[in-house]
Amino acid sequence: MSLGLCQYHTLPNCPLVPRSERPRSRASRCGEQQGAFAAFVLRVQYSARASPLLAVVRLLYSTAKRRGYVVSQSNRVLGVQQRRAGHGQDRDAKMGLRQESIHPVMPRSEKQFSIAIVGGGLAGLSLAIGLVQRGIPVQIYEGATEWTDAGAGLVFAKNSMVAMEKISPDIYKAFAKRSSGQGWESKKTTYMDYRDGSTDGGLITSVICANTGQESVHRTLFAKDLVALLPSGTFHMGKRLVAIDNRPDGGYTLRWADGQSTDADVVLGSDGIKSKCRQLLLGEDSPEAVPKFAKEFAYRGMVPMERAIEVLGEEFARNSMVNIGSNCLTTTYPVEKGTLLNLVACRSIDTWEHDEWVVPSSQEAVRKDFAGCGPVMQKVISMMDKPAMWALFDHPECSTFYKGRFALIGDAAHASTPHQGAGCGQAFEDALVMCSLLEDERVVSAAHVEDALEAYDAVRRPRTLKIVNTSRENGEICMMRGEDTGDDLGKIKATLDQRFHWIWHEDLDQQVQQAKSKMREVSEARPIK
Repeated sequence: MSLGLCQYHTLPNCPLVPRSERPRSRASRCGEQQGAFAAFVLRVQYSARASPLLAVVRLLYSTAKRRGYVVSQSNRVLGVQQRRAGHGQDRDAKMGLRQESIHPVMPRSEKQFSIAIVGGGLAGLSLAIGLVQRGIPVQIYEGATEWTDAGAGLVFAKNSMVAMEKISPDIYKAFAKRSSGQGWESKKTTYMDYRDGSTDGGLITSVICANTGQESVHRTLFAKDLVALLPSGTFHMGKRLVAIDNRPDGGYTLRWADGQSTDADVVLGSDGIKSKCRQLLLGEDSPEAVPKFAKEFAYRGMVPMERAIEVLGEEFARNSMVNIGSNCLTTTYPVEKGTLLNLVACRSIDTWEHDEWVVPSSQEAVRKDFAGCGPVMQKVISMMDKPAMWALFDHPECSTFYKGRFALIGDAAHASTPHQGAGCGQAFEDALVMCSLLEDERVVSAAHVEDALEAYDAVRRPRTLKIVNTSRENGEICMMRGEDTGDDLGKIKATLDQRFHWIWHEDLDQQVQQAKSKMREVSEARPIK
């Protein structure tokens, strides 16, 4: 009885298999594979009494080989070694045994489409890593020619860390290597202490995020670590996008400022708040294409922890704090394993009159902006050695995150103000959902990708835009000008105590399943021809 598996036969004289793919001698095969399991399979291949069960074993072995893997046994753990496509050399790192590799290798893919990711920030990098580790090759293009420390500190809570782990344990491992939590053991489950910065810094409330508390990281150093997880030749700097042309086959030609171009079947834009991809997708004349001024600006800085302790004292320096005041606030939290303290001081302002988003300032201007604030806030701003005013913008609305095979993720889709510490975490959620959809067995050709992107948009856009708008609201609350809270500390406390839970305790597995269900619904309503 035929099993319908002839295309996978590995018998030495099978006429359906090209001669170059038929098994070599037992000696040469054992020399390449090594290990007891490989030798067993070879004995099966040459057995004169092969049973249907053994034919299934041959099928499994042949399929693994064709997908770029060979099977081995090491330390009594059956692992899968990744093989460098076209070179016939085994990788040292075993999938499932997570060993670090300086130059990971792009797995072979059964997907029949190419992907270009525009933007090499945390959104693009996490997406690229997730896709590559799922066997989906990508190329990622970053416009900057060198790394900077802009916006150096980032904070994360439970949902963000869960998303990292689900995209790739390697991403979470890189994060954990650099992240800093609360410095005091008694505050390990605290997300932030909110204090009355208008007076003596008295505690208003400690917001608790059970199990994880809050973790923070240095953005640039974390990003560099993520680049190291990508296969060599995948990440390209100095590629600033200027235009995207539609190809007759439904794909795209990306045109770069250096005069070069790149073809791709799918384009995923993760090029930040000033996104060129967003302008091209929504239309450069669309009001939604450009970020909106959030009516506030910030001073930013980072100082050695020893200095912070001298100025603020142990408790205020080693733990995460928000000091709220009238039309202003300061946020401080440790980064880089507690060796540095990140400083942010925000001030409300109705309009931004400058052409640039970052404008040099002076200590005198900072003191004037925060005159009348309490002593703790005054100490925070005293550490701003080279102050600059950073205008805060966001993307509070967007009619769609995709068109055709072109989609936005991260800040390009939903840039947020920093007042919930949730904006960057949403980039990891985006990457998780996108990876899960593109990995799905229903997505094989470029024609299937549009269904995946429609499902991504349906699930991700409502949640992320709600986070953008509630972040603006939280900024107003913490500057004592909230519509329902004003300067009433009791009302502010009641709001802060319950404000974040819907963000942190999202069921990400359920979110992925909702996206897959939506994709199936879309596919059935619009069958691929």
